[in-house]
Amino acid sequence: MVNPTFVFLPLYLYPINSSWENVTKSIVQYPDLNFQIVVAPNLINVIPDQNYITNLQILNNYTNVQTLGYVPTNWATRDISLVQSEIDCYAAWANYTIANIQVSGIFFDEAPSAVNNENLSYMGNVSTYAKKALGAGRNMVTFNPGVAVDTAWYNLADSIIVYEDTWAKFNFTKLNSTIPPGYLSKSITLIHNFTGDPSTQKEVIANLTDASFGGTFITDQPGYTSISTMWTDFCEALR
Repeated sequence: MVNPTFVFLPLYLYPINSSWENVTKSIVQYPDLNFQIVVAPNLINVIPDQNYITNLQILNNYTNVQTLGYVPTNWATRDISLVQSEIDCYAAWANYTIANIQVSGIFFDEAPSAVNNENLSYMGNVSTYAKKALGAGRNMVTFNPGVAVDTAWYNLADSIIVYEDTWAKFNFTKLNSTIPPGYLSKSITLIHNFTGDPSTQKEVIANLTDASFGGTFITDQPGYTSISTMWTDFCEALR
């Protein structure tokens, strides 16, 4: 049975040698666990370099994986034409015929949380642009405000990062109470600097899955340019 709570992995580690090997091993080991994986290559030449091409094709070979392209918005203040040009780069990957490197959606980092006309208009525009540019079946949109937000934001995105912060600041009871039950399946948590043991990590995951959160990720690292030393335990607990 497929666990409805998926792995949401910001994979900002450059794919060289065997740097993504632990990730692909877990994808193979847990075919009933779904993975949404964010990639953040240099887009200066539109098509990424050969290391990304090789490893993106590997990820896209698995039916339990969806890849998302990283695009920052600087809290809805970045020049919207730059955001759109990066979306266009990811959309162009679908036309690359040598390897399957297409993404399944866009991850908008540094998304605003405040509800006002300017923010809603900006994020609504880039979300609509992404969905049209990528096309049906691969037009998933995720916003990352990193905090719980008003339900108005869920009308513009398929999922929302409602928590991105350290383990020391994580309070499941408080977070769970701020999100209406109907929106939990579209909500994702990212916990970094985790200092607990595997049993504590398993307990956190059980709380999140029991509450029907859509996706989660826990890492003992301070960021996403290295793989958590507890990655295997994390996948085992979530499967």
